[in-house]
Amino acid sequence: MSKMSRRTTLKVVSLISGAAASLFVALPTYAEDTKINVGALRFTSHAASFVAFERGYFKEEGLDVEFKFFQAAQPMAVAVASKDVDYAVTAISGGLISLAEKGVAKVIGGALMKEAATDGQVILVSDKAFKAGVTSPD
Repeated sequence: MSKMSRRTTLKVVSLISGAAASLFVALPTYAEDTKINVGALRFTSHAASFVAFERGYFKEEGLDVEFKFFQAAQPMAVAVASKDVDYAVTAISGGLISLAEKGVAKVIGGALMKEAATDGQVILVSDKAFKAGVTSPD
């Protein structure tokens, strides 16, 4: 697997987001002014959603989007489960996975990858599991 810098990763995510948004623009509108609340953090990693909003991509698809901002991923997972927000652009957290396992939230997708020299996503296992050989998600 080749290593990508953070800058290259952001460019790739932006290109993918732009391509995905352009696909939605080409599709017929089905939503017809559907109001949805989207939870988000004020991070550059969520920029594709904000750009889509500002460019009117959601409106073109009949979605009346309102962003509700959070300070952390965990409260957003609870907001999705309690239906305080309809969708969320957020990080994967233990609480989110727990709620998804219980069927009260769905994880739709992700766009992060781990680089050896870059702090970011970390996988934690118990000492017992590590001693038994668990060193990767595989």
